[in-house]
Amino acid sequence: MIVMNEYSETGTLLKKRQENKWLLVFESLVTGLLTGLVITGFRLSISYFRNIRIVLYDVIRTAGAPGVVLALVGLALVGLFIGFIITKWPMIKGGGVAQIEGVFMQKLQFSPLSELPLKFIGGVLSIGLGLSMGREGPSVQLGAYVGDAVERIGKRSFTERVCLITAGAAAGLSATFNAPFAAIVFALEDIHHHLTPLLLACVMAGSFAGDFAGSILLGSGPIFSFFTAVEFPLSQFAWLIGLGMFVALIGHGFKQSIFLFQRCYKALHIPPVLRPVIPFLLSLPVGLWLSYSSGGGEGLIKALTEQPFPLMTLLMFLTVKLLFTGISAGSGAIGGIFVPLLACGAVGGALYATVLVRFGLLAQEYVNAMILFGMAACFTTVIKAPLTACVIVFETSGSLHQLSGLVLTCLTAYLTASFIGSQAHDHIVLTQILESEYQSSEQNTSAGAPQLYELPIGLHSIAALKKVSETGWPQKCRVVGVVHGEHESVPDGNTVLYPGDKVIVLAEGDTGDLLEKLIALTDEPAK
Repeated sequence: MIVMNEYSETGTLLKKRQENKWLLVFESLVTGLLTGLVITGFRLSISYFRNIRIVLYDVIRTAGAPGVVLALVGLALVGLFIGFIITKWPMIKGGGVAQIEGVFMQKLQFSPLSELPLKFIGGVLSIGLGLSMGREGPSVQLGAYVGDAVERIGKRSFTERVCLITAGAAAGLSATFNAPFAAIVFALEDIHHHLTPLLLACVMAGSFAGDFAGSILLGSGPIFSFFTAVEFPLSQFAWLIGLGMFVALIGHGFKQSIFLFQRCYKALHIPPVLRPVIPFLLSLPVGLWLSYSSGGGEGLIKALTEQPFPLMTLLMFLTVKLLFTGISAGSGAIGGIFVPLLACGAVGGALYATVLVRFGLLAQEYVNAMILFGMAACFTTVIKAPLTACVIVFETSGSLHQLSGLVLTCLTAYLTASFIGSQAHDHIVLTQILESEYQSSEQNTSAGAPQLYELPIGLHSIAALKKVSETGWPQKCRVVGVVHGEHESVPDGNTVLYPGDKVIVLAEGDTGDLLEKLIALTDEPAK
């Protein structure tokens, strides 16, 4: 270990870190409020285009062939525009959660001034005009852009930048789903996979502010308008194990559909700029003749809870939704997958329940609860975030009393997904991005400047239960602080690091590779 006074800036950086904590929480509130305003505009714009689309469908049916041709030409032009912007600015492709993780790894770099408005416009066009994509992914990334922009004003350390970006991401999900608690859990479980007191405070502030701003302007309450008033009986819980396994297979098929069409686009040598044209053209026949499978899936979920459908109709809904989502997301078009996967899970739950009802094994009054459980199970399988799945489903539906059933179904789905080797969708997407030719050339902008990192010590990490001096820290790095509970101290070489501790590491001349080495020492080993 290097003595503290050998690095004159260390004390200053640590003091500044302490002084910035309360300011950072305040800035997270500001980030959340700004994000809430952006997401409000985003939701209203999508609704406006969706209403126009529905009206145009009626006009096209009346006009016949000329109307169809004119609509196809317009959709093709929009698809070309989307293809152009995602090729020119690849960071705005798809949902955006994977890109946020890449920024935290210092492998990718945001450019909020240009990318935020393009993400906004592209998301409105893709989702509003009927592609099978959801608004939550773009909302999360839009919030992250806001947080990044706020951070750039203050020129903060990497840790503080991460906190503000995460606060913005949580605010984005909170504002788009009216689900502040789910947004907090999502930010910590899916984006970070760990918790620090400062990060938690910033995420809570951002999530609250985002929901507050959105609720003031658009109203509060669950976004899905069904409430399963009848609690699912404990005597029927055994059926939930089968449901979790069944929907896990659907969720795995959901992911495979996206990656299958990605490979198809490449195998057919379709240029990236032309790929979004295909789902935009297909959105017309799907919207005209299979309207429940059009768009993200909110309408499909609502329909399933309001009326029973025959088995063959449910199978048709599921097949079309899986294929259309694969074609849409596989093209790189701007939009998320949360709502489509929830819709597929809802159909899976309805299918499973309908079979049980037909054989007299389940009462009809419990079908809606099965739909709810199916949504959570599919989310668990695709995102590999069971806690978020439970919270987001009961918070967006208002069905808190179904929490026990949600937990059992999500547990079963999670174990099934792990057994069949089904990986988290965002992790696969991030790997694809980092391996692609579009990796940002603007990364590591902080190289050369001293950076402070706060890293949790995992239970089975290399550094756990070892003295600071016994851990092979990378060159140009030194441990300058250890947080144990509420106590923060300056360590020496004999300080033992325990699981759950947070180490404050000073990195000189930081790079993304250096951060990877630090994470490899402190985080849980990869399985």
